[in-house]
Amino acid sequence: MHKLVAAVIALSIAASANAQLGDIWKKIDPTKIKKGAKVVQSASHEFTEDEEADIGRVVAARILANYSLSKNDKLQQYVTLVGNTVAAYSSRPTLEWHFAVIDAPFVNAFSTPGGFIFITSGALKEITSEAQLAAVLGHEIAHVTQKHILKEIKRANTISAGVDMAKESSTGSFITDELGEKIGKIAYEKLFTTGLSRRDEEESDTIGTELAALAGYKGYEFLTFLEKLKKLEGSKEMSILTATHPKPSDRIKYLQPRLKSDDGVVLAERWEQWTQASVR
Repeated sequence: MHKLVAAVIALSIAASANAQLGDIWKKIDPTKIKKGAKVVQSASHEFTEDEEADIGRVVAARILANYSLSKNDKLQQYVTLVGNTVAAYSSRPTLEWHFAVIDAPFVNAFSTPGGFIFITSGALKEITSEAQLAAVLGHEIAHVTQKHILKEIKRANTISAGVDMAKESSTGSFITDELGEKIGKIAYEKLFTTGLSRRDEEESDTIGTELAALAGYKGYEFLTFLEKLKKLEGSKEMSILTATHPKPSDRIKYLQPRLKSDDGVVLAERWEQWTQASVR
């Protein structure tokens, strides 16, 4: 019961904290990535939180150049409230998290370094409870806390050792236009074409359900969502998710033994109240 109370309280606090929902996205311009950081970069460099956010803005701008944000402010607010509730239980609770719904018919959710998390309207149509949403967002939060995309960018040697990046670029960031293009391309390909490693996806599934459970939600609800995705396999809506993630049946197989507790809330009614017909 204490978890339910914690979840409700956290949701209420998040509601107040996110009164200005959407401001961050208005600031992201695909041609102007704003945020300063004067550093010397190398392939072995450990990015600071500000640098990570710079990279995240580059990737987020690339996404927003291809997909539009949902104009449903109530839905945007709800996803942000649930996302911040779950993120509060992550290993990086003080990170400046941002959540957004994009208008896209396919089923997917994805994240960029620095805490920028997107979920498609197509994915929301398949979700039937707040607990399911919490687990899906928890999965993306885990990608950020474990720095999966950031590791791929570093692995690609995009920023060569010994290259002096100390001068600010015209965008007000350590990321030059050329470097931004390279980073955006690598991350976008991972998110929409090749996907991350199975190990990274399995780790995010595990941590994501754990975070949802810590926030007071029923972890098993994620399996309900995956069961629904199994029935959609082969459809156009599942094409990107299928290409970038393990099969839903495989995810269920490795997750099921790890979900030892059936405790937690589902909040299907609250999901219905917030979303109504907007995601149907």
